[in-house]
Amino acid sequence: MPSKKKNIILLPDFPKKKEGFEGQRTIILPPTRLKFCAQHIFCRNLYITDIGYYPNAAFHNRERKNDCTQYILIHCVKGKGWYSIGAKHFTINPNDYFIIPANTAHSYGADISDPWSIYWVHFTGMLAKFYFNHLTKTKKIGPINAIVNTSRQLLFYDIIQHLELMNDIDNIIYSNSCLYAFLSSFQPSEMKISVNENDIIQQCITYMKENLDKNLRLDDFSSKLAISSSHLSAIFKKRMKYSPIHLFTSLKVQKACQMLMDSAHNVKTIAYSLGYEDQYHFSRVFKNIMGLSPKNFKYK
Repeated sequence: MPSKKKNIILLPDFPKKKEGFEGQRTIILPPTRLKFCAQHIFCRNLYITDIGYYPNAAFHNRERKNDCTQYILIHCVKGKGWYSIGAKHFTINPNDYFIIPANTAHSYGADISDPWSIYWVHFTGMLAKFYFNHLTKTKKIGPINAIVNTSRQLLFYDIIQHLELMNDIDNIIYSNSCLYAFLSSFQPSEMKISVNENDIIQQCITYMKENLDKNLRLDDFSSKLAISSSHLSAIFKKRMKYSPIHLFTSLKVQKACQMLMDSAHNVKTIAYSLGYEDQYHFSRVFKNIMGLSPKNFKYK
């Protein structure tokens, strides 16, 4: 009897691309500039070695052994992807980010059916490990969903635009200054403030600034915003880390500082204009916040 042939399904051999994506932007600092960063008193703490943006990176695939001495942050803004470290494999969804530790074998790539668009940066320096630990403390090597930050993308493009002109040393210093803010924009936070809570805070601050001449209490703020005093305090402590009254007092003192720089005002009139009937009480409050008396501040 003739032997039966089994049907064999051949999977397509997809191409693998390290780069070369339409619309991509990539900056790789040459050895001379890296040497400058490593030695410069400011840059050596934290600096960029490579940075880029890959839009719709179909067939993107990269594999490295443990020869990459920088930390690699990848932020997926669209589509999907994956990465592997050791025996662990992770799927990446939109707005996820992950950081690959220095000197760690890894691989990563775009999803075949829905390829990712990614912002990425290689960074190193004396504080690089600190930022890795700081940004990955919730999931050491797993993906993390990035908190919303409207300035993150603007920061990224600002960095790239300055590094494109890396012949000017000032541009390198400026870009590495921005790196601190860019990395910090990914900081995991347990503080999850709603749009409504944020609106309450802004309304309260506006009301405070409009009434610095009054001696308002917590009940006055909560009544104005039509919420309970306890709820208002909880929102402030969650978002601002201090109470509404503390902020109101700080705003009064800031206003007092401006007035003290004008010789037409003395301490007594300033105290009264800010709702303090007792100028000595005002002076104690001022000194508690500023570290010196209004009189000494005026003539310092």
